[in-house]
Amino acid sequence: MPIPSTRDGAGPAGPGRLQALLGAALELSGEHEFEAVLRRIVEGAAAIAEAAYAALGIYDETGAIESFITHGIDENAAARIGAPPQGRGLLGEVIVASGPIRVEDIGTDPRSCGFPACHPPMRSFLGVPVGHGGRRYGNLYLTEKAGGMPFGEEDEALVAAYAAFAACAIESARLVASERARAEAVAELAAAEERDRLRRQMLGEILDAQEAERARVARDLHDDVGQALTSVLLGLRLVESSLGKNEADLDDARLRTEEVRDLVADALGRTRHLAFELRPTVLDDMGLLAALERLVADTSTRTATAVGLATHGVGDDRLAPEIETVAYRVVQEALTNVARHSQAKSASVTVSVAEGRLRALVEDDGVGFDPVAAARCGHLGLEGMAERAALVGGSLETSSAPGAGATVRLEVPLG
Repeated sequence: MPIPSTRDGAGPAGPGRLQALLGAALELSGEHEFEAVLRRIVEGAAAIAEAAYAALGIYDETGAIESFITHGIDENAAARIGAPPQGRGLLGEVIVASGPIRVEDIGTDPRSCGFPACHPPMRSFLGVPVGHGGRRYGNLYLTEKAGGMPFGEEDEALVAAYAAFAACAIESARLVASERARAEAVAELAAAEERDRLRRQMLGEILDAQEAERARVARDLHDDVGQALTSVLLGLRLVESSLGKNEADLDDARLRTEEVRDLVADALGRTRHLAFELRPTVLDDMGLLAALERLVADTSTRTATAVGLATHGVGDDRLAPEIETVAYRVVQEALTNVARHSQAKSASVTVSVAEGRLRALVEDDGVGFDPVAAARCGHLGLEGMAERAALVGGSLETSSAPGAGATVRLEVPLG
């Protein structure tokens, strides 16, 4: 941009002022922090124009003044003045003007609306738009030219040239800030994904350990406790047989023996059922279909709910162990909820394998529930079922309403 002559015809701007302009521009090019860039802009403008006071108003996306940075007024004075200007008077004229505005005496200019209380006196004024490529970022406001002189054409040209550099610096700083925010968001997303991966890994390890412990306890119940109860039951039968042959008058003893035998038989049945619930060996030995058939039959026998099982595309081919375990546990938990809470007369389990996905559906005709309240209170094991599904890349949906039964849908990719 050519620098015009001064008003008194002294010629183009001197080397000293041009050097100050270039030095201030170079300082801007080396700064990328947005707030620091704004501070350097207003300080550089004051130095170039030899102004006692300077301010920079920056627009937001709506065109309102977002930031107002001042130079020459200390913090205490700024606090006494109060809120920054809202774009009225001469400042408002600069906002709507297409070019710079110079005023010799603010007090006598009809566009001025005066100063607030505690504001320092100001006479000369220079307002310069800050923009680049047709985009307006804000405005520079300068007052009180050194020596009590008004701002001249040279000041206007120098500050206008500096404003072009300032616009580029603002645009660059905003791009840097935007890129930094994007990078931070990406890093936070990556960190969140890593935390989620670690959480899922830990949860998977915990559930694997839990399943292993369930299997161990189930074996112990079946092998040790079950065998012990079976031995007691056989012993009682021998005692009962002996009493029957040798002591015809020991009816009372025989009756008590029968009662103990019934208790032991019941305990043995409960132990076997508990072992099955902990970890059904049929799931490991025969697979998901056989385990679900056993689960449905057992639920129908033990509860007042008639449970049916339908399968589609589920053959003898085994699925991945972790998928079979998740599907079985979700159906098991859903049927447990049916038995404990639903008061349902009937329920159905539908399992299908198609298009590379396993789908399991458990429905009942019970009293239903509020899924949101149940999830918030941690009831019905909904969160645990959902977490199990997520571990194998699956999803779980629960739909219900009071008086409308309940539906649990599991979907797991097989690939």
